[in-house]
Amino acid sequence: MTMLNRKILLFLLMTGVLMSGCQTMNSCGVPGGSPYRDPGTLKRGEILHVPTGVTVSTDEFYRLTAASRIIYVGESHDNIYAHQLELEIVKSLAGLYPGRLAVGMEMFGRRSQEDIDRWLAGKMDDREFLAVFGRDWGVPDYPYYRDLLCFIRDRRIPLRALNVSRSEKMSLLQQRKELNGGKYPQPDDPYQKEALAAMFAGHAGGHDHLEMFYGMQMLWEETMAESIIDYLDSPAGQDRKMVVLAGGFHLAYGFGIPRKVFKQRRWPYTVVLPTTPAELEENEPRRMDVDFPELPLYVADYLWCIPYRNLDDSRVRLGVQLQDVEDGVKVVMVQPDSAAAKAGVKPGDLLASIDDQPVRSSQDVQYAVLGKKPGDYGHLVLVRGGRELAVEVLFTVPAKKKASAGEGK
Repeated sequence: MTMLNRKILLFLLMTGVLMSGCQTMNSCGVPGGSPYRDPGTLKRGEILHVPTGVTVSTDEFYRLTAASRIIYVGESHDNIYAHQLELEIVKSLAGLYPGRLAVGMEMFGRRSQEDIDRWLAGKMDDREFLAVFGRDWGVPDYPYYRDLLCFIRDRRIPLRALNVSRSEKMSLLQQRKELNGGKYPQPDDPYQKEALAAMFAGHAGGHDHLEMFYGMQMLWEETMAESIIDYLDSPAGQDRKMVVLAGGFHLAYGFGIPRKVFKQRRWPYTVVLPTTPAELEENEPRRMDVDFPELPLYVADYLWCIPYRNLDDSRVRLGVQLQDVEDGVKVVMVQPDSAAAKAGVKPGDLLASIDDQPVRSSQDVQYAVLGKKPGDYGHLVLVRGGRELAVEVLFTVPAKKKASAGEGK
């Protein structure tokens, strides 16, 4: 890959890295390619074997990776085509190894495993499951993962929560710091440490913040590695392969989750990352300049060429902040010029129903809005001053602006 001044464009914001795990740059989070082939020359659907620069067919890919106990698939969290690729890989492997496949996902905290199992068993409905996903990853991102998750459920494939739960990550990080003599755990891989420092440089002030960033990355990756090992060692997982779905930077160059697993279990594995040439970008990714180091490592075993498109130009919002109260669901704020504002929704209103479905919690509103497209209408029944009021909302894509805390409904 040509690297002018070693400059790359990260498809992420550093705050996103710090708060919810890493999103990705070109080649799913990191620069790099084959010494024989520039990934930018790949055509859509081509699969590049990185060490040799040879392209392989999909049939060859599955044959060549047949011996792998774990197939790590990196993703750009906000690319719809990355999620379609994940679904394609899971579908193909489920067909090749019926009853012998499991899927592990970064997006779920381990505390959610019981809830996941209930949903897979049909003992939890989709609205309840949306709350589980939202608790661990965020409701607005659910459309990216919905088809994949439904396939896993419908095919009864075991789904394992790999990560630390959001509610406990800071307390666990502090515990690790105390056990480490008052210092945050550091990467033991020099290349990973160099790469993380490059990502962080210039985007947060102070050495202690960098040390905390190291510590959080190690907490995430060591927890995910432990979760993978625990399941594949267990009676339920001992005869299974696992597809691990995680942000590209946790997998690229092998120094994240793959190395942490392999140091403890000598299981054969494959790392595949999506890559997107500039001409296959269908809309604008989030970008940040980073001066990334040149590393003497292969970025992955395979690079799979796909387009890029996020949902930013098709995602609709009601434009309210809601609060679950004793009387129901209360509107506490209405964004100016939003769909709700144009329909006459006001702060203090209670939402009684949306599209003839009763609203018992803000989760019900989120679930309804996720099913809307630009140009769709929603029918709300409000309670204002003790009286019911019916309004019609036209959903449109809001003008681009920096998202504020609490948005997403």
